[in-house]
Amino acid sequence: MSSITLATIFGGRTLSIPVENSSIAFEDSGPTTQTSSGKIFYCLPGIGDFRHTYRFLAPKLVAAGHRVICQDLRGVGDSGTKFSGYSIEECSRDSSAVLDHLEINEPVVVVGNSLSAAASITFAAKNPNRVEKIITLGGFFRDMPNDPYFRPLTPLLFNHFWGQPVWLSAFKGFFGKPPADVEQYCAAVKAKMLSNCDHAGIIGAMIRATKEPAWALVPEIKSPVLLIMGSKDPDFKDPVAENEFVARSITERAGVKVTQKIVDGVGHYPQAEAPNDVYDAIISFISS
Repeated sequence: MSSITLATIFGGRTLSIPVENSSIAFEDSGPTTQTSSGKIFYCLPGIGDFRHTYRFLAPKLVAAGHRVICQDLRGVGDSGTKFSGYSIEECSRDSSAVLDHLEINEPVVVVGNSLSAAASITFAAKNPNRVEKIITLGGFFRDMPNDPYFRPLTPLLFNHFWGQPVWLSAFKGFFGKPPADVEQYCAAVKAKMLSNCDHAGIIGAMIRATKEPAWALVPEIKSPVLLIMGSKDPDFKDPVAENEFVARSITERAGVKVTQKIVDGVGHYPQAEAPNDVYDAIISFISS
């Protein structure tokens, strides 16, 4: 299996640890010298995306004195593709494996984009002592009304034959303000999927994975939450209304402080489309 055809985020090497019968890949900026104010950010991409979705945001956080870990989801990017399952809970457990490997015991700021919002909530609910704060970007927390109709189609759409062009076409459409390197980035996604036919089927499995168990765990959250949403996110009929609904639900059910940030004109990947706006919102959030 070939590696991602993109430079590493921090200029070092990609790390990998064995998990179950496969492997989880990640990058670690390394411990910071600013021990008093520096946080540890644990960043997770969305379905079918790479850890490189944080390629603009992560270096800004490191420059501000924070440690940043960016992980590829199981079955995606440089992670292995021989896992037995791809549920939200299974994805969330991989974060524990990486943190255990790095011997990180202090609470982290967990960051999740898209599907990984549900994985972040699950991780935080089941490991409250390991999470200081939660940040989500274009987050899916619950099943959407169209899911029962779309899920049965995913085995047909995401297979070895045409799964790659189907996903790449959809992926490009999720951007509201595509970054300057979007064509190079999409070429890397294409090359990675062509190098291993398992990727298409895994994307389909993740799309089929229900998010309701994660949504049910919301009352167990103990950490403050920042919800960042692009105003033009095509994954939601009304992105602003969805963000407000989730914020209200978490406040009522978990009793934790929830902060919202709507990034104007941005689609499903605020961290790549508007990294400066996202960085400012994060710094304000962790300082409050």
